[in-house]
Amino acid sequence: MQSTGKEDRATTNEKSNNESVHSSLTEILDDIKQHLGLILVAEAGHGKSYTAFSLVKEAMKDPNMTVIVMSPSTIWRRQYGAIPCVKVGTSEFNPIVEIQKTEVETVNFLRDAVHINLDQHWQYNKNAWLEQLLQSKQSLLFEIKYRNGRRIKAFESVILQSIYEMQEKQIDRNPDYKHHYLIVLEEIQNSFGTYSMNSDDSLDLMTIFTQSRSDANIHYIGIGQRLNDISTKVIERLRPLIGLTLGENSLRKLKAMIPDEQTKKRIQSLPKRHWIYLDGKTNPEIEIPEYKKEGKVIYLKPQQPKQPQKPQYPSLLKAIWLSVTGQSYKYRKAHPELYNQQKPQNNNEEEDEEFENEDSELDLTMTDGNEDMFPTDQNE
Repeated sequence: MQSTGKEDRATTNEKSNNESVHSSLTEILDDIKQHLGLILVAEAGHGKSYTAFSLVKEAMKDPNMTVIVMSPSTIWRRQYGAIPCVKVGTSEFNPIVEIQKTEVETVNFLRDAVHINLDQHWQYNKNAWLEQLLQSKQSLLFEIKYRNGRRIKAFESVILQSIYEMQEKQIDRNPDYKHHYLIVLEEIQNSFGTYSMNSDDSLDLMTIFTQSRSDANIHYIGIGQRLNDISTKVIERLRPLIGLTLGENSLRKLKAMIPDEQTKKRIQSLPKRHWIYLDGKTNPEIEIPEYKKEGKVIYLKPQQPKQPQKPQYPSLLKAIWLSVTGQSYKYRKAHPELYNQQKPQNNNEEEDEEFENEDSELDLTMTDGNEDMFPTDQNE
């Protein structure tokens, strides 16, 4: 029992010594500005998103920092608080559409065999409202409703490319330009996964990612559950903020990055909201305070063009009333869109007056279908 108490006290002392190094969120954000960014990795329920909430909330206090959050999950909209939110992939805003094409390729060394590529392909429909929104430099939350990982990647690539080009132009005009962007990628493996980064459509994305800090003042916070799902090309460029990790593959990758045996063991028993920041120096343990939600999201959506109303003819009762009161001609004249095709072209004013007079008379003649009511001359 005594030995166990000594070990607990030693662990507590070591933990308190390390926690003071990066206990301030401001210090972490300053560190992010000096590098490309960081990546949060932990088991489900450890508090990854809530930790990102705290970092984003602190970053938005900086007038020279714009935060763009892209999340396929609804947790940011439900739990973060006050931030302008755009829902992507709805009937009101759907910028990524499918390309209808089928690729047929011959298979080498196999006679009379072809390969039909049935993979879905996606393209961006240029959207002026989205581009104006990004140029406003306001912090935004994009809640991505797409379920296809490639489609999510296509949208995130469009956003990153637009911001990169905008920032690059600003820096070319003014070398002292100091405005920064912080891009938060929830479920980062959608765009920067182990296998997705090997495809041809990732060539431009990877170039933008690697040159973001130096050429465009762009930094990243990536959020994922397993390091093994995220491309090594990305992990090695971001500083890991590691929470509770139990997966064998992720532990194997982490242990190669951590020389300290005690830190390796600590990663497998970290309490909730406790993180180890692999800064390449002291690798401090950080406790993030519990996040408190403030305010509600503000929904943004493009204005839909007003659909022209289809002309409606008057009801039967109204038509009878117009005829009885002698106002049919005036009604037709006031609604030419209804009667243009029916109204005969007549430039003779006398015929118009005659038509109006005829329309104003009320014919109350009734018939029961008996032709004898209108006798004909028998002599004829």
